[in-house]
Amino acid sequence: MKRFVLIIIALATVVAAAAQPGRPRVAVVLSGGGAKGVAHISALRVIEEAGFPIDIVCGTSMGSLIGGLYAIGYDTYDLDSIVRAQDWAYLFSDRDDPEQQTLDQRRDRNVYALSRRLRVEPRYTATGGLIRGRNLATLFDRLCAGYLDSIDFASLPVTYACATTNIVDNTEVDFFSGRLPQAMRASMAIPGVFTPVRIGDKVLVDGGLRNNYPADLARKLGADIVIGVTVQGDLLTADELNDAVSIFGQIIDVNCKNKYDNNVRNSDIVVRVDVSGYSAASFFPSAIDTLLQRGETAARSHWDELLALRRRAGIDSTARADAPVSRAVSPWHYVHIADSLASRPRPAAVPVVHLGARFDTEESVALQLGFDAPLHTRIPVGVKASLRLGRRILGHLEGQLFPEGKANPSLAYTFEHNDIDINRLGYRAYNVKFNHHRVEFAPITMNLRKMDLSLSARWDYYNYYGKILSSNISTFDISNNSYFSYRAELFFNSEDDWHLPSRGTRFRATYMFLTDNLVTYNGGPALNDISAHWRMNIPVSRRISLQYLVYGRLLFADVVPLPLYSAVGTEWFGHYVEQQMPFAGVGGLELTDRHFVAAQIQARCRLGNNHHVLLRVAAAKQGDNIDGLLNSHLLLGSSAGYFYNSFIGPMGFTAGYSTLTRRPYFYINIGHEF
Repeated sequence: MKRFVLIIIALATVVAAAAQPGRPRVAVVLSGGGAKGVAHISALRVIEEAGFPIDIVCGTSMGSLIGGLYAIGYDTYDLDSIVRAQDWAYLFSDRDDPEQQTLDQRRDRNVYALSRRLRVEPRYTATGGLIRGRNLATLFDRLCAGYLDSIDFASLPVTYACATTNIVDNTEVDFFSGRLPQAMRASMAIPGVFTPVRIGDKVLVDGGLRNNYPADLARKLGADIVIGVTVQGDLLTADELNDAVSIFGQIIDVNCKNKYDNNVRNSDIVVRVDVSGYSAASFFPSAIDTLLQRGETAARSHWDELLALRRRAGIDSTARADAPVSRAVSPWHYVHIADSLASRPRPAAVPVVHLGARFDTEESVALQLGFDAPLHTRIPVGVKASLRLGRRILGHLEGQLFPEGKANPSLAYTFEHNDIDINRLGYRAYNVKFNHHRVEFAPITMNLRKMDLSLSARWDYYNYYGKILSSNISTFDISNNSYFSYRAELFFNSEDDWHLPSRGTRFRATYMFLTDNLVTYNGGPALNDISAHWRMNIPVSRRISLQYLVYGRLLFADVVPLPLYSAVGTEWFGHYVEQQMPFAGVGGLELTDRHFVAAQIQARCRLGNNHHVLLRVAAAKQGDNIDGLLNSHLLLGSSAGYFYNSFIGPMGFTAGYSTLTRRPYFYINIGHEF
């Protein structure tokens, strides 16, 4: 009896399999739309739930990316995780991978607003566009591991095709074969934003200009049933075209109307996702959450139609695509393209030029140019140069060796022309103008991903040529002099943002042994300088974080030259002079006693994606010796500020008050600090 039942079950399975020997081929078509295209992922999941085996997937722009990854075996849950995990601002740039950068490289990235690689491009390489798209190309290569050769897209687990536009003659170029990452990259090359992809005599850009919803490609591939998902919204009205972003988006959407209506009519079911309120650039987390939800809602609104279509086509709800779905590498390895391993420092691969600009109410406008270049010698050498223009002028030239597996010795020369106001109790008491020459040799320099360690010897020469002193203030002994010092510095930074972090730790400790003749200082013991700061950020919620900062400087010397006086002011460490420390409610540059220690608590609230409100409270003590430090009055300061985290750096203001200056303080900053 048991054998008879097994035979019946086996026969039924064979009959069921034979009942659909030539079942209809099902295609899903995904439109372009930038960030709005993430809605395709959840719509695809609903189509699968409705029992449709997907044999073909065709797409344009963002639809080509989602469709291409789906075609090689990423399921909708993989795709959901991938789009949520990416740093889209980084992907839509040509910056180096932040997780592969040393601290020195990260510092440069947060000084300069623009960086450009200099290289001689081959004749066949397309140029043009603000972004070359190399980070996108790297991501696509990693996601498509195992499918990097030129292949027929019909051989993929799910047959695939995508549309691009050849701007040489304004014709549509469709990819049914080739290198999959290259095809997806070409289909997403927004004109004027991303560099086009050149193949032979074709210069390819975003396929949405000719075919933003390529249902006709699905029919060419033999699709019997076409189910489409479109995130192409309605055109904006005249009143809504009120900024550059909306106007540019409207131009794209107008061009995307090519073939659109005909392709919609060529589809069996079209899922139209409500994308109102979002643009092609809405890659921030809350937008992704909403768009995924709207994609599912739109697809489920067609649930009855999907089931009816499946039944009419005679598709068994248990049917699946004929081609087995498999991937060469698990997608979880590629959820974020950054490698978590620390990288060994190397010189720049090609020459790079940098540009940074800033404005603040204390120094007005400043501009900084940078240049990094490799020297192709037996032992790799990196050369760095920078020039700061403004009220304070700086020139810096540095060479660093990169021997395999060893510390990286460096030699640097720096020239500074300083024009600095020095305050006392919040009012300008001095103006000092001087030139500063510095030569530093560091036989041991270790640049790691989150930590720098250096041991160096340095020569400093100060040439004073102008001073303005208040009549009721005793004068400094300002005379030209040179100093020799030996230094050790440790710097660690695991913060998630250079200027406005919400988590991570930053620590710096420096020891300096300063002399005027290599051994002694001013005929007596050498000057000893110990400084450190430790900053820890703790997220309280998704938008609120607390920052704890403890810092200070201890100078042990009978006589302290003016260039080494401890000082506080402004918002950052080392803004005017390298020994400068911040203190809430104090602006400019305010000299302090030889010993200064402080603690600060900051509360930061993020509004939206890039708006930050900061509240700070600080306390400090100072004295010319340890006893004076312990017995001194407690100094208090507080400030409140708002900053917008833009690509050129923080933009905002700070207002505060301190008992050190006993006067209100207001400061406006636009751009990275340098």
